[in-house]
Amino acid sequence: MAPDEPDLAALTGSRICHDLASPIGAALTGLEFVSGAPGGGAPEDMALLRDSLTGARATLAMLRTAFARAGGAKARDAGALGDIVRDHLAARPRLRLDWALRGTLAPATQQHIALAILCAAQALPRGGTLALTHAGQDGIHLAATPAATGALAADPALWDGLTGLAALPAADPRQVEFHLLAARIARGDARIEVSRDDQTLSITLLGRGRD
Repeated sequence: MAPDEPDLAALTGSRICHDLASPIGAALTGLEFVSGAPGGGAPEDMALLRDSLTGARATLAMLRTAFARAGGAKARDAGALGDIVRDHLAARPRLRLDWALRGTLAPATQQHIALAILCAAQALPRGGTLALTHAGQDGIHLAATPAATGALAADPALWDGLTGLAALPAADPRQVEFHLLAARIARGDARIEVSRDDQTLSITLLGRGRD
């Protein structure tokens, strides 16, 4: 059974809290240490504090793009969205981004891309590459390829559920992006095609395109 909107809202809130708790907690710990140090903090301590806060801001920007209501957003240059994704992945150095999207992206398209990236990243637990390109007039193609020392971990239940081949597993904050993207697809905001083998997860999103 698909979760209803209140359930998804609660799960999404839990996910945001979880993802922000670590960098904000690290920043607060660093701040306490710096404030108690004689003469203030050392440069390396200040750098760690700055990195924690920068990471929290980048995560918040990514989750806002993925989880917020797209109707309240504005069209955005593809390069700006690429910067948001790149900053988000900076705290996950094992993930590499190849971004070839150009032009202006509609709010709904931005959200679909952000959700798809969050989904695809789960298939690369030991790192790899996320490559985004245009697919035809109104499509976006995302390929997830594991690092040489890693392997693709695409849970069939999640991906079959996303494409409508099976029911999605019970909603979980750690996988709420699958349910949110599936809900948008189910109501006709986008179409999705997925293929996978041992080395590549390929996702094509077809929607309203660039405007």
